[in-house]
Amino acid sequence: MNSIFSNAFSPLRAINDRCGLAVRLFSYFAIILLLILGIQNVAEIALVKAMLRIPEQIQEQMLDLANQAEIMIADGDMYELADWERGQPYYLFVLNKENRSLSGRDMHPHFEFKLAYIRQIDSLLESRVNRPIIEIPLRDGNRLVIQFPLDQHPAHHFKLYFGLIKIFIAALILCVFSLLLARYLQRPLNKLQEASRRLSEGDFSVRVTSEVGRGVKEFRELAHDFDHMTFRIQTLAEQQKRLIRDVSHELRTPLARHNLALHLLRKRTPEEYQHLLDRLEHESDEMNNLVTEILEFSRIENASYSASLEPLQLEIFCQAQVLESQMSLKPKQRLTGYFDNETPLVLADSRLLLRVIKNLLVNASKYAGELATITITVQLPQEHDGQHVQVIIADDGKGIDPQHLKRIFDPFTRLEEARDKQSGGYGLGLAIVKESMALMKGQVEADNRLKGGLRITLLFPVL
Repeated sequence: MNSIFSNAFSPLRAINDRCGLAVRLFSYFAIILLLILGIQNVAEIALVKAMLRIPEQIQEQMLDLANQAEIMIADGDMYELADWERGQPYYLFVLNKENRSLSGRDMHPHFEFKLAYIRQIDSLLESRVNRPIIEIPLRDGNRLVIQFPLDQHPAHHFKLYFGLIKIFIAALILCVFSLLLARYLQRPLNKLQEASRRLSEGDFSVRVTSEVGRGVKEFRELAHDFDHMTFRIQTLAEQQKRLIRDVSHELRTPLARHNLALHLLRKRTPEEYQHLLDRLEHESDEMNNLVTEILEFSRIENASYSASLEPLQLEIFCQAQVLESQMSLKPKQRLTGYFDNETPLVLADSRLLLRVIKNLLVNASKYAGELATITITVQLPQEHDGQHVQVIIADDGKGIDPQHLKRIFDPFTRLEEARDKQSGGYGLGLAIVKESMALMKGQVEADNRLKGGLRITLLFPVL
C-alpha cells in the first residue's frame, strides 16, 4: 500500500524535496479533491445509465396493455376501444400510421407535440423528472403510445442518491488517504520517538538521519538536529566520565601520602590529640573508599571489565555472603536466608556476583532501620520460564517513594542527602549492581513490598 501511495505522488517529489510540509500537504489534498470530484462524476454517470430506464414492472404492464389493445383493434369496435383507453391508469392512445387516434378521442395538444420526441420502451430516460411518451409497436403499422407517469420516474430520487454517493465517496477517499498520510508522516515520528527512548536509556550510538530519510524537509532537519544533540550529549557524558575517572585516579597518590603522613604523625602526637588523628584517618578512609567505588563503577560502566561468565550455584555464594554480612549488621538487625537447593546452575561472574550481593545487603542494613529484618531468597520465578533463577533481597523498612524507584540505580543518586552522608553512602552501590547485572546478561528490578520495605529482585540466566 505504501508503494502505491509513493508511486501516486512520484511526479511531485522533485518539488516536494525543495519545499516544506505545507506544500506537500497542499499537493496531497489537491489530489484528494480531484479524485473525489472525478470518482463522483464517474459514479453519477454509472448511476444514470443503470437507473434511468423504465422499471421492469412498468414495462410488463405496458406490454400487457399493448396485447389488450391488439385484441380491441381486432374486434373493430372503436367506441369500446375509446372506453378502454379512458379506463387505463396511464394517459394513452392507439395511433395509426398517420398518428391519428383509432378510437377518435381528442388528443391534448401538448401530448400531440411530444409525439415528435417519442421513445422506445427500452430507451434511456432523461436525468430530469418529466413525462416522456413511450411507443410500443402494434400490427398493421399501428402503435400504442403511453405517457410515462410522473410519480414513477426514477430521477425522482436522484438528488438523494447523488448526495449519498458524494458523502460515501468523499468519506472513503478521505479515510484511505488519511490512513496513508498518517502512516507516511508517522513513520519518521516513530523513528524519532524510538531514538529518544533509546537516548533516555543511555544509548548514545542512536542516529536517525538515515532512517528518517529525505521525505519531508522539516523531519529531515529535525533528525539532523537530533543527531547533533545526541553527539553533543555523548561527548559531554564521555568528558564527564573521563574527568571523574581521571580525578579519582589522581587522588590515589596524595591520599597514599596523606595516610603515610598520618601514620608518622601518630607516633609523635601526644595522647590527648590522638582522637583528632583518628578522625582524620576515618575521613581519609572514607575518601579512599569513595575513590575505589568511583573507579570500580567507571571500569564496569565503560565495559573495560571483562566478565568471566561460568556456571555457578547461586545458593553457595549467597550463603557465604550471608555469613560474612552477619558481622556488619547493627545490634538489633536480623539477616535470614531462604535457599532452594534445587535451582539450576546460572552463568555469572563470581567476583561481580559477590559484589552485587554484598552491595545489596550493605544497602539494606544501612537504610532499613535499626530493627530491620533482612531476607535473601534464591528460588525459581513464580512464572517459571526455565531460563532464569532469581535472588530476592528484601527488608521491612520504610521502602522508597514510588516516584524514585527508577532513579535508585542511577550513579550518585541520593534520595535523602542527610541520611546518605550520615551512613557513609556515595550513591554508587546500586549503580554498580545495575552495571554488573548488565555485564552478566541479567536483570535487576526494585519495588516496594505490600507490607512495607524495599525488595530488590535479581534475575540470572540459566546455564
